[in-house]
Amino acid sequence: MIEIDAVSRYFGDNAAVEDLSLSVARGTIVTLVGTSGSGKSTLLRMINRLIEPSKGSILIDGRDTRTVPGEKLRRGIGYVIQGYGLFPHWTVARNIATVPNLLNWDARRTERRVNELLALFELDPNLHASKFPHELSGGQQQRVGVARALAAEPSLLLMDEPFGALDPIIRAKAQEDLLTLQRRLGVTIVLVTHDMEEAIALGDRIAVMDRGRLLQYASPAEVLARPAPGFVQRLVGDRERPFRLLSLTKVAECAEPGEAAGEPISDQVSLREALSDLLARGAEALPVAAADGSSIGRITLSALLARARLAA
Repeated sequence: MIEIDAVSRYFGDNAAVEDLSLSVARGTIVTLVGTSGSGKSTLLRMINRLIEPSKGSILIDGRDTRTVPGEKLRRGIGYVIQGYGLFPHWTVARNIATVPNLLNWDARRTERRVNELLALFELDPNLHASKFPHELSGGQQQRVGVARALAAEPSLLLMDEPFGALDPIIRAKAQEDLLTLQRRLGVTIVLVTHDMEEAIALGDRIAVMDRGRLLQYASPAEVLARPAPGFVQRLVGDRERPFRLLSLTKVAECAEPGEAAGEPISDQVSLREALSDLLARGAEALPVAAADGSSIGRITLSALLARARLAA
């Protein structure tokens, strides 16, 4: 869906992004990860031309973005920033309706879309549509920010540190919600983060950047198993790497025959979550249940630790 070809951006003599190329497949999530100043936000903003490339080209659906007026281009691309950027003096409904109103949708269509999105994000339209941003929790504001970005039904969503202001528990839920939403809508997402855990949890592919350059672009499994030497290796972390690899596999893929005592764990949680649960409960094994509640075997502490040792 997106082709970035030899793109550079200079601010004076400093290269924020230099000679960077990558492609983003339709319906996937690509995470851009790196430390502050690595160029990831600059790259994101060049996709919707909030920042113009100094060199190179960016194509969306085969069309060079330079051939589309910037305002028109941005109205067709969802954009979410850290802090959500909600207009404080507008109601939730009016915030979500921002782009539909710019596109001159009729009032009935706009209202229908606003209510549809509020329901999708588990916010009762009767309770939340007339509220102002300061009346919402941080998690609710984040959901409204994403709803606004999706209001005009874009096929592409750009997200710049969207969960950075959330506490860890709400952040984990927001990440799960995003994955569920992406699977339902099939939207293509490019997401900036400085958090490797988040990049692994959300990305179909991870682009690791440092000092404006792309160091590695691969699946989470490949980045963890074969990190590029130097910066990427340090970012992945030798100690954390085995447990991060466990986060890529569901319990359903590793459950073994047999029984175990205790409250079952879902076959859809990661092996890393299962390991945490086993350790927290002080259990040697736990039963595994499918979505319908039926038993599909067990997961053992010894098997998970052996798998982690092999990953190391």
